[in-house]
This record gives sequence, structure tokens and C-alpha cells, in this order.
Amino acid sequence: MSHVHHQGQHRSGSYSDGEDKDLHVQTGSNSPQTQANDLEYNYQSGQNTGAHHDQSNITKVEDVDFSSYAYTKEEERSLVRKLDLHILPYIWAGYLFNSLDRNNLSNAKSDGMTKDLNFPNEGYGIMISINNIPWVTFVIPMVILSRKIGPRWTIPGYMTAWGLMVMIGAAVKNFAGTLVTRFLLGVFEAGFAPTLIYYLTGWYTRGELAKRIGVFYSCNALSGAFSGLIAYGVFQMDSKLHGWQILFLIEGAFTVAFAILAGIMLPWSIPQASFLSERQKEVARLRILKDSSGSTDKPFDRKTFFAPLKDWRLYVFATIATLYSTAASVAGSFLTQIVGRFGYSVVKTNLYTVAPFIFGTIMMLATATSSDYFRERGFHLVSAYTLVFIGCVILAATPISNHAVGYFAVFLITGGAQTPSVIFHSWHQSNDANEDGRAFKVAFLSTFANSGGFVSANIFLDKWSPGYKIPLAIVAGINGTGILVATTFRLYMAYENRKRNKAQGVKWTSKDVPTEALKDGPKNPLFRYFL
Repeated sequence: MSHVHHQGQHRSGSYSDGEDKDLHVQTGSNSPQTQANDLEYNYQSGQNTGAHHDQSNITKVEDVDFSSYAYTKEEERSLVRKLDLHILPYIWAGYLFNSLDRNNLSNAKSDGMTKDLNFPNEGYGIMISINNIPWVTFVIPMVILSRKIGPRWTIPGYMTAWGLMVMIGAAVKNFAGTLVTRFLLGVFEAGFAPTLIYYLTGWYTRGELAKRIGVFYSCNALSGAFSGLIAYGVFQMDSKLHGWQILFLIEGAFTVAFAILAGIMLPWSIPQASFLSERQKEVARLRILKDSSGSTDKPFDRKTFFAPLKDWRLYVFATIATLYSTAASVAGSFLTQIVGRFGYSVVKTNLYTVAPFIFGTIMMLATATSSDYFRERGFHLVSAYTLVFIGCVILAATPISNHAVGYFAVFLITGGAQTPSVIFHSWHQSNDANEDGRAFKVAFLSTFANSGGFVSANIFLDKWSPGYKIPLAIVAGINGTGILVATTFRLYMAYENRKRNKAQGVKWTSKDVPTEALKDGPKNPLFRYFL
């Protein structure tokens, strides 16, 4: 079998396209090879018989071999189209219900839920904090459960459980009952989004991951629009039940029904994906080995699961997550109150939240697409931080009477607040090729990504309404710090890549080394950060 190796040479130029750019490979004799993608070239020319050459333990430049990942670009495109068709609609809808159940509290408060249930002073903030506790404390146990028994059980299981909690929440009679149901709801929601991310890394390459996470995370912004529209209709109904009770019953029932559908329709592993041919299953497996945050199926190993705790980079990522999470929580739980500064009616206030949430969705998907295309995460994350920073500064400095400028600032906040989760989780997952390590990181870092709810719940107090100038100034300062931390970390990664390239006499990026070889992360001299 003949293989095409890098053999100490470097690829000409750097590549921006995360999925389709051709690879230009030089042979050991320094003669230029065909400009076709080396995978496509070897497979079509018959140089590769389809057997895969194990590269799991290589550490030398000359041993890097892309020729054994034998599939064509057209095969890959066809496979990805099938994966998108059979996976993304269910992931999108599942996370939509997750986001609806998070964002509906703001709508329920505007309809008088806190008065109907006799909430104490600052009771709404207390409820948000109680709801956030499991998102921080139960994420790791829930992801361990997903890693051990598989997402096929936990994804629909978590959905069913929290949907029931939402419906029960419509029947509570007092503040204490609300706290209990929201806490239990948070327990079941805690592991859902991290499990979805972990699930996607088993199907998509690193250069495809941000867009796919962006598809379901778009619901985090879009659900605000849906929730606002549903509330707009429900709150005008003539019923013996309060509007917020009907809202909870509708959203909870739809969540349970969809959980059953997702459990039946989603594919749970490559070998069991009945919509794929045998050849497509092989291509899917090779893609994971070549350029993915995923790996082949391995049993759960507690030691490797917790190994990232020894890596200082984990705590930098945790800092970044903590800093961006406050803005995301503000957009999710307090946007209705911020828009309420304009003095509109309850119905009109909810309606005015729709457009900013839609804008946030568009910005999220555009940033994720750009991030995948350029195979770059750090500066894209900084751009989102910057939008929130500018929006908060403008809103805090603008008189309440100036509705036009204030509403523009609301668009900036939602445009930046929803994006960081997508880029952030794509960033750290793209820099770890160990399956247990990835599962731990997405769980551990999600605890920090959810921590912003505690900050926002304790600064957006009723005494600061309706302008919320001091809370907005605090959020601006937090995002300004995030800009500095994320920029510094991104520059560090680029420096490390350049240093390794200089030592090895190559010009490689993260695309030039198969992730199959990088289970040890930066300890392997071939490792290149996904910037």
C-alpha cells in the first residue's frame, strides 16, 4: 500500500475553509503532487485499498499520513447532507423547547405570576437563582450519566422529565411550590445542552461543529421570539386559568410529546444509522478519526474523564465562560424587563422583545458560519463580547425617554449575548480529541457558562428599574474583561502554533494533523491549537 506523507514538508499556505478547501501536499521527493484533495486523489487513483493506517501514537512530522483517510469530497458532502437532514431538525426542536422553558419566566412575570403566587420582595430573583443552582451543580453528574448509558436514553429522558416539571409548575399555589418545581426542572435541564454538544462531536468534524451547535443554540435566542409570540396570544385568552398557567401547560405538553418523537427518530451511533449505506458509515468513521473532536466508541474511563482538571487551560476557558454567561442570562431572563423601561403595555412589551431575539439568532448563525469557514474561534468570540459591551454602555448612558437609541442598544445586546456559547463550546471541544476529556470539559465548563444567572439575578433588582443603569454598567465591565481574557488566550495559542512550526520546519495549522494522533493534546509535539 502506498501512502502520501508530509515527510517534513509543509503545505503551501494556510486554509480558511473549514470543509472544502483542497489540500496541497508535497511528497518526500519535493515534487509537487496533484492539486486535488489528497484523500480524493488516493481513493480515486487506486493507491489506497480502503484499509486505514493507524496513526494513534505518532509524534513525528514525517509520520503524518493523510492518504489512508480514503474518501472523496463528494462522498463527504453527500454524507454531511444526510447527517444534517436526519439530526439537526430534531436537535434544533429539542433545544427550542429547552430554551422556551428557560425564557418563559420573563413572560410569566409580565403577566403577574409573581403577584398571583404572592412572591416576596425580590422573589423573582430568588427563583432565578434557585433555578440556576442545578445548572451549575448537576451538569457533571448528568453528563457522566450520558457518557455511561448513552445519549439515546438521556436526551429524550431529560426532555420528558423537565416537560412534566413545567406542567406541574402551572398547578403550584405559592412561592415555595414554584421554587421546588423550578429546582427540579433545572436538574433535568442541566445535562441537556452539554449532552447535545457531546452527541454532535461524534458526527461532525471540527470545521463543521460551530455551525451545527449554532443551529440548535439559535433556539436560545429564537425561543425568546417564540415565547413572546405565544405569550402575546395566550395572555389575551379568556380563561379561568391565568395566562402564565396556560403558557406553562402548552410548552410543557409539547416538550413531552417531542421527547418521544426524538427518541424514536434520532440516530444514536454510526453503525446503527439506518439511513447510511455501508460506505457512508465508513466515511463517517474516517472523518471522525481525521478531523473531529470525536473518536471511535470507547468505554467510559473515570481517570481520563477527570484528567482535564490538571490542565491550566481548563481554568482559562472556565474564566471565559463565566464572563460571557452574565450577558446570556440577561438576554434570557431580563430582556422583557429591560424593554419595559419604554413604558409600553404588558402585551406590547412582550411583542417588542421578538425583533431583538430574531436579530440575535441571525448574528449567532452568521458568526458560527464565519467561524467554521475560517477555522477560527477566539476572535469570533471577542466580537460577540464587544457587541454586548457597546450595547450595555449605550443603554446605560441613554435616557429612558430616548426609545429609539435604547431599542437599538437592546439589539446590540441580544446580537452579542447569544453567540458566545456556540463559539466557546466549539473552541474547547475542537482542542480535545479524547472522548472522556471532551465529555468532562463540556460538563465542567457548562457549570461556569450557567453561572451568569446568579450574577444577573442579583444585580437586576427591582430597585434599579426601570433604567437598570448600574446593572448594565456591571455587565459592560464584565464583558470588557472577557474581551481581554479571550484575546490574550487566543494570541497565546497562535504563538504556540508558530513556535512548534518553527521547531519542526513546517507551516501547519490544526487541519494538518489528524485528531486520531492527538489524544494526549498539547503534550504531543504534533498538536496544533484550533485557534
